[in-house]
Amino acid sequence: MGKTPKSELMTAKQTCRFLKISQQTLYRHLRCRQIPAFKLGNEWRFVRSDLEQWIRDDRAKPPVNSSTRVL
Repeated sequence: MGKTPKSELMTAKQTCRFLKISQQTLYRHLRCRQIPAFKLGNEWRFVRSDLEQWIRDDRAKPPVNSSTRVL
């Protein structure tokens, strides 16, 4: 019973534990619409499989400060 289903709905608190970030950081991502989430009533919910995909997609992006100079 220790397995977590991929489509599990998580609260903001659970998501912070899963991502190992503070609530302040999570809500900053929400304000900037950078993280997949939706509201259920007046509370944010996160789908675990969406977060895992978001992490994979973010890793595939080049670093923000990378500069490609042509010499």
